[in-house]
Amino acid sequence: MQKGKSYDTRVKYLVQRNLLPDVYRKQIHRSLISKWKREAPDKYVGYELNDDITELYELMKKVADDKPVQTALKGFYRITKIFKDIIGTGREYLNKLKDHRYRIVDAIQRAKKTIGMKKAIKVFGISRSNYQMWAMEAYFNCTHSIAKLCNNVYPHQLTVKEVHKMHRLLSNEKYLHWPIISVAYYALKKSLLKAHPNTWYKYARLLKIKRRRRKKFVKQYEIGIRATAPNEKWHADITEIVTNDGKTAYIYLVIDNFSRYIISWRVASSISAKIRLETFIETIKKAEIEPSNNEETVVSLIVDGGTENNNGHVETFIKDYPIEKLVALKDILKSNAMIESVNKIIKYDYLFPKQIENLTQLKNYLKNYVIPDYNDKRPHGSLNGLTPLEAYR
Repeated sequence: MQKGKSYDTRVKYLVQRNLLPDVYRKQIHRSLISKWKREAPDKYVGYELNDDITELYELMKKVADDKPVQTALKGFYRITKIFKDIIGTGREYLNKLKDHRYRIVDAIQRAKKTIGMKKAIKVFGISRSNYQMWAMEAYFNCTHSIAKLCNNVYPHQLTVKEVHKMHRLLSNEKYLHWPIISVAYYALKKSLLKAHPNTWYKYARLLKIKRRRRKKFVKQYEIGIRATAPNEKWHADITEIVTNDGKTAYIYLVIDNFSRYIISWRVASSISAKIRLETFIETIKKAEIEPSNNEETVVSLIVDGGTENNNGHVETFIKDYPIEKLVALKDILKSNAMIESVNKIIKYDYLFPKQIENLTQLKNYLKNYVIPDYNDKRPHGSLNGLTPLEAYR
């Protein structure tokens, strides 16, 4: 070392305790080392802090030399990290710890003698202000208070009598169809109990009051129209969608009842009997149904009451085939619900999430993606995992 160089006071302290590393001992002249050893310990202000440093140094040295202790510490911190990851972070984590705050305060009080309060608080991942609040609540804990808080420290909490009154109101059959906030305002209006709605929610949670709601009446519907094989029952309907250019497009569908398969479809800017007839012709060709003079019905075609379905052209064409056209809710006491369900799938699952600019784009999208995806790729739960095309074939 160069002559006249100053040394840190901690170097002198390490010399006195024979803790100076060899790398420094070789660089310092032995006369200086000898001089520092002869100096009185109380020569420097704050020398008593060195005792803590010595203890910490010895502890760290032992830990550094003790592999099992290192392994245990790593396991401890790994467990605490996983513990926090599972419970959550932020307010969610704090709310879960709050339910056990008195046990946490007790654990920190016990641990502060060994690892210190600051470290004990850090292990739980809470702030010092939260700990102080919980510690105060634990100190003034009263067993006769519903909230477990001493009335002398928290004089504005509800009395036992008021809590019982709140419990009766929340459990009353007449108010079960009311939300808690409505019961709170009702009690305030009638001067039954003066408490903020938030207080009602708090005590309902503390008392673990589970309000028994009246069960919703579920109407039992009859089983709808069901076919036992493909090309036994068909459904025809028209649904509309407004494209981004402000114009209304009409989607014509004919589906098979048994398989939910879309047999034919069209898109047009208007409702037309001619286009409707085109879908019927295409459906019959795909089903390979031949004209017949036999009066025995092979297929039931279920339609709505619109003129596009019920007109001379459609009636003339159908009478040559073993097809019976039935108007829903008129010729039969059933609705055309099945195709309306398919309409909803096409619109809400495919069309509404996409920006459809105009009629041309709608046609291309239906042709190239929607109809192939629905018919050929998308398994249906009602078909036990089959696609409509698989069930139709």
